[in-house]
Amino acid sequence: MAKGETTKAGTKGESKQQSQAALTSQPELEGKLSAEQDAGERTHERPVFIPRVDIYETQHGLVVVADLPGVSPEGLEVTLEKRVLSIYGRVEEDALEGYSQAYREYAVGDFERQFTLSGDFDINGIEANLKLGVLHLAIPRAPEAAAKRIEVRSVP
Repeated sequence: MAKGETTKAGTKGESKQQSQAALTSQPELEGKLSAEQDAGERTHERPVFIPRVDIYETQHGLVVVADLPGVSPEGLEVTLEKRVLSIYGRVEEDALEGYSQAYREYAVGDFERQFTLSGDFDINGIEANLKLGVLHLAIPRAPEAAAKRIEVRSVP
């Protein structure tokens, strides 16, 4: 092959990363990644948005404020497992009966976000409130374990 000729994956002499970048930068493949690059990605039946979140640290723990417009308390799932805080909100589409949509600027979809928290938190003390599409989570820190004296016995 002459210098400058291209192979199926890209220009001769390119690394695998460069080849993958060349593949994903082509207009017909824009927004798509190879299975190797995006292993573990879940598919969704409709759009999923990343909500805007503010996290504050207080003396007692963390406060998380997340924007979830259109999510009802019934459509909201918040979990904390192995230090991973997951927020999932499902938005119900409210189509007007008797009308057909001619134009749309706002896409209806769900919200999903995950955070890995450092430190130990009291999962039984978490408080969650949803008001006007804004989620407020108060996550208290777990109480520190009290010091315990360990008795040492002599073994004959």
